[in-house]
Amino acid sequence: MIPTRYKSKLSRLMSYPTSAGRLSTALAEMPQIDELSVAFFDSCQDPRHLENPCHVLSIGYGYLHVSLSTGNDSIEQGRYGGQWTITVDPVPRTLVSRVRTQLNEEGFAKIRQWLLLYRNVTGKKGRCWFRCLYDMDIDRLCYQETDWVLS
Repeated sequence: MIPTRYKSKLSRLMSYPTSAGRLSTALAEMPQIDELSVAFFDSCQDPRHLENPCHVLSIGYGYLHVSLSTGNDSIEQGRYGGQWTITVDPVPRTLVSRVRTQLNEEGFAKIRQWLLLYRNVTGKKGRCWFRCLYDMDIDRLCYQETDWVLS
């Protein structure tokens, strides 16, 4: 099971579109599975304040450098070096079923493809992200990729 680092309580108007269990099942065969952790954030508690497209899920890798000003506590807590993380953001409760269905039907497959492309990035400096966003105007998931990994 992918460990949960953090989970915010949500208002009754918002809901998370996936769970740690579902993520674990969907990503079980990925090379990074043992390096992943997930955080569920309360980025928005009121649907009227959501930006469109709204963030649904981000998965990525980042490498933070230790410098002379880095505190020992941060190093001991494992904040430096290469880390794989997943962030799940809430969506309006009225949309959660549609977003969940689209994640299951296409989103997780796209995430798996992206993870396979970046299977050899662990230990490299830089960062890369794959984001799933939900466009409320067209009722569809859309995707963004970022790649700043140094070869």
